[in-house]
Amino acid sequence: MKKPVQSATSPKFLEWAYQSQSPIRTLWHWADCSLLNLFTIIILFVLKHSISWLGPLVLALLLDKVVHPDQVSNQKVFLSVLLLFVALLANVPLHTLFALKVSKVARQLERRLRQALVIRFQQLSIPYHDNSESGRLQAKVLRDVEQVHMVIQNAMENGLAITVTFIFACGITLVRRPFMLGIFVVMVPLVLVLRNAFKNRMKEENRAFRQRIEEMNSQVSQMIDMIPVSRAHGIEEPATERVDLKLDQVRDQGQRLDTINALFASANHVTFMIGNLCLLLMSCWLCMQGKLTVGEVVLFEQLFRQLLMSVSQALNMYPQMAKGMESVRSIGEVLECPDLEHNQGKTQVTEVAGRIQYQNLSYIYRDAPTPALSKINMEIQAGECVAIVGPSGGGKSTLMRLTIGFRRASEGRILLDGQDMESIDMRSWRRFISVVPQESVLFEGTVRENILFGLDQVNEERFQEILEAANINEFVNKLPEGLNTRIGESGARLSGGQRQRLAIARALVRDPKVIVLDEPTSALDVVSEKLVQEAIDRMIVGRTTLIVAHRLSTIRNANRVAVLENGIISEIGTYEELSSRAEGAFKRMKDLQA
Repeated sequence: MKKPVQSATSPKFLEWAYQSQSPIRTLWHWADCSLLNLFTIIILFVLKHSISWLGPLVLALLLDKVVHPDQVSNQKVFLSVLLLFVALLANVPLHTLFALKVSKVARQLERRLRQALVIRFQQLSIPYHDNSESGRLQAKVLRDVEQVHMVIQNAMENGLAITVTFIFACGITLVRRPFMLGIFVVMVPLVLVLRNAFKNRMKEENRAFRQRIEEMNSQVSQMIDMIPVSRAHGIEEPATERVDLKLDQVRDQGQRLDTINALFASANHVTFMIGNLCLLLMSCWLCMQGKLTVGEVVLFEQLFRQLLMSVSQALNMYPQMAKGMESVRSIGEVLECPDLEHNQGKTQVTEVAGRIQYQNLSYIYRDAPTPALSKINMEIQAGECVAIVGPSGGGKSTLMRLTIGFRRASEGRILLDGQDMESIDMRSWRRFISVVPQESVLFEGTVRENILFGLDQVNEERFQEILEAANINEFVNKLPEGLNTRIGESGARLSGGQRQRLAIARALVRDPKVIVLDEPTSALDVVSEKLVQEAIDRMIVGRTTLIVAHRLSTIRNANRVAVLENGIISEIGTYEELSSRAEGAFKRMKDLQA
């Protein structure tokens, strides 16, 4: 397995193996904890945890001193108590340093996993995101990574405690009275039987619970997005009931998981309490036979209790470990997904003229009975404006997605400045294009931040020219803080026309060579449409432009108009040519809008 690359900007950042079927090995490599760091953590733990076995030894020594004062020297008692006292005082700084070391490893792993998921989200294909619910993906970044963090921290804290305590308890017993180890060995088969009895059931319940949580997150996310719609139609109660159903499922599945965990913990506790009682009875009998001192009875009872607690803790850790391993597998659903947009090793685009050619282009969606596009042949010259019109479902948006490279052709090809799209790095080509969708995608921030999204800085004079070209100043000057006014989530504090003009300004600031406009004025009133149309007319000058439109009045200035029906181009020509025809799809559309 390759070691992870540190830099998130490196193209090889995610090229090391993530193996959800080997969770322990995977987490070890992703945690990137060196052997030196691991050794330091273990030493710190052994030192700070020494009071757990020094205590029983000192207690046994004191009891033997009380029962047989002549057999135990005062100096030995004094040095033992002093050592225990020093260990107690040193526990605070040692434990703090140990906790900091563990936290550094666990938090770094947590960050790496979240960073990797975020990068992978950007690399996964658009069809993958179309078929994935955002709530489920968010759950992987938040809940699943948190579970993995808890597993690492739990393993390094409780796991070390269990291991060290077990080793020292057995070691002291072996040195003092080797025959006492016999009862310890008897408990091991019981441990294995108990673990195996619950293992598969706990794994199944954890997986089901994780799926219910993802479904709930998705439903809550959808409900929040639909609040304006549900409120407008007075359907708040049905919307709430849909979430309530998921909440009930999470509760019921959680109760089933809690029940199996409780049975496991209870059976574990009873098993080892019985073992502890058996050891105490045996130790007392051996003391009466003269084979153990009173102090050794207490010592072995304490050591065996610690040993049983360690094994009990190990078993109680299993439910948490099972949750963590399920989260590792859940994260693997993203990090191991092969549905990526492959750009590595392809030709980098450094200059774009804007010529686009569609050659026998076809596309069919998965499980669709008919193609969305069929045998599309069209050439768009650099700097030309072409409008794509037609009825809903005719394939217009699909053609735009193929042009941007969000989807790959089922048949045929697209040439960009004479190069086959399949041979170029689409990330580099997209740096020369801008897209203005029907619904502007904005984030909670200022007007300026939304316009400059993804850019470090822009010349202020040019920035002001862009604001003027996009008709932004018309409303920005009325905002309380101008360009520094926060627009709310998804631009909620702006009107539809204002959001579209902001999206146009964002497109212009990148000085694109190719512009894709996907019905940019379809949901606007007449006044807003006029302002947006003026901005569009300024924007497309000298740039290759594809406009998807339903309102034919907005495409009068297009060089050509292509009518797309049922996945094929039925007509193509200038606005005047298609308008003058006695019949045809364009003529029918125009007559309906007259």
